Amino acid sequence: MKLENGEYLGKNSRTFHAGGLIINKTTYHEKVFEGWHFHQNNHLSFILEGGNREYRKQTDHVLLPGNMVFYPAGEWHRNSHTQHPSQNINLEIEDHFLQHYEACFTVGSHNAFKAMQDLQQSFFPIHNTPFQTRAKLTALRIYHDCQSPDQHSTLSVHQQLLSLLQVAGTSEKTTKQLFGGRVDKVIELLHDRWNENISLQDLSIATALHPVTVSRHFTAYFDCSLGEYMRRIRVEKSLLLVRQPALSLTAIAYQCGFFDQSHFIRAFKAQTGFLPKAFRKL
Repeated sequence: MKLENGEYLGKNSRTFHAGGLIINKTTYHEKVFEGWHFHQNNHLSFILEGGNREYRKQTDHVLLPGNMVFYPAGEWHRNSHTQHPSQNINLEIEDHFLQHYEACFTVGSHNAFKAMQDLQQSFFPIHNTPFQTRAKLTALRIYHDCQSPDQHSTLSVHQQLLSLLQVAGTSEKTTKQLFGGRVDKVIELLHDRWNENISLQDLSIATALHPVTVSRHFTAYFDCSLGEYMRRIRVEKSLLLVRQPALSLTAIAYQCGFFDQSHFIRAFKAQTGFLPKAFRKL
């Protein structure tokens, strides 16, 4: 079965069109077609609630809330054992968007989207990659921006996606040269100690580089400061917690390493576009 532009097996509750992008929220309240199918366009899907078991080629894995999935155009897959209700936020990219901006989903072996496409790597990693964290937060910001459109919304949405595409295609050869070849060690440290106050000195010790060099390499690799990246990780960790009504925002704030509820709310809105209570109600 081929699914056309903006078409999914569940019910689309909100659909937005933004110059070659189709952004929607799809909900599954009952059993749907579980056979093999593919989508006309490349798309990203963020699992907001529920989940299912997905089969691709010779692999099958459970998709859980918080997972971010990449589906190349034309790739066959099927889903079963869907939890009801399930909700996905989908970001679909039509070919004419890519043609207009001379952009693409690079098929090289080191492209970040390839890792998201590979279920074995994507859903059972030791920790999320910096790109996965960024992709999730970008998808949420884009969905938020589409809910309150103005004359600048389409341009903003396009810029966010193009920035993500650019990051995805960054050469592994170039990035591996940063941090004295210890990029993986830096990522592991940041994600293992995500709720601690990591300093440039900590990274300096881990990489055997001067703090000034670490700072320069950090900006080149992560495209943000150390403080900003730690806020990204903490907000990402909070996404599933915010969806649990029994947890107070104050409890979530402290659990995720924020100073207080106000600090958490500001960081959450900056990274996702949503206030935590609004995200909880999606």
